[in-house]
Amino acid sequence: MNSFVENFLEYLGIEEKNMLVNIVEFREEFESFNILDNIYRKPLNRFSEISDERSNVIMGLYYFVHISLYFAFSCLLRCHILECLSTTRKAIDAALSAYKIILEPSTYKNYLNRDNYFQCIKRNMQNENKKDSKKYPIAKPLFLFHDLCSRYGSHADKDSFEIIVSQKPIPEIKKLEKSFNYFQFFEKQEINRFFYQTILSMFFLNFEIFRKHFDLELKIIDPEWQKAIKAFKQTSNEQLKKYMHIIEGNKNQ
Repeated sequence: MNSFVENFLEYLGIEEKNMLVNIVEFREEFESFNILDNIYRKPLNRFSEISDERSNVIMGLYYFVHISLYFAFSCLLRCHILECLSTTRKAIDAALSAYKIILEPSTYKNYLNRDNYFQCIKRNMQNENKKDSKKYPIAKPLFLFHDLCSRYGSHADKDSFEIIVSQKPIPEIKKLEKSFNYFQFFEKQEINRFFYQTILSMFFLNFEIFRKHFDLELKIIDPEWQKAIKAFKQTSNEQLKKYMHIIEGNKNQ
């Protein structure tokens, strides 16, 4: 993971090279991204039909999540895992805010007024969920992944620092070799694939939060869109089942 660069132009060149290589290397995940993007885009075509203030807030949050999907995935392709996690965390915050507003419509005014509840939306909803596990049924994996994002991608924490600056002992000269990792990429492909697949799964869960609102307000009738959602949900559930022990394990470290 040693990726020390001499200057900014070299940095930009490595970024573009990483992106092209990873589009080929993670071809299946890139195809999954395109499918998820098309799922997200369908409701955007109906945005002009929404006029009330509450729905505009929800759609604004939806746009934010969709833009975050683009940036998070492009960060992965360019080997900026920490920035990907930081962006995903913000997207989860936005989706959880929409979740609260969808379930309790009057709270959208609290959101607009920067109420403290929404400033710490994940913690507050998680506390409520502990008292009533059925209150936010979609949210549990998002709560857990939010913790992982916070640990590695949102603060100048020891864990994120150790990814950016790593040290390797050299026994022959009894010194440490330092690596300055402008780009984060793991030698084991299954670790890199974990990030690609779980990020897509988290953004699909974000979409599922908004879907209830779309079903009620937009009444989108498109069998192909519904079929794509159903297929992606099955894949996403399989991936979450595969990786949930890793996500849950982060909470206990």
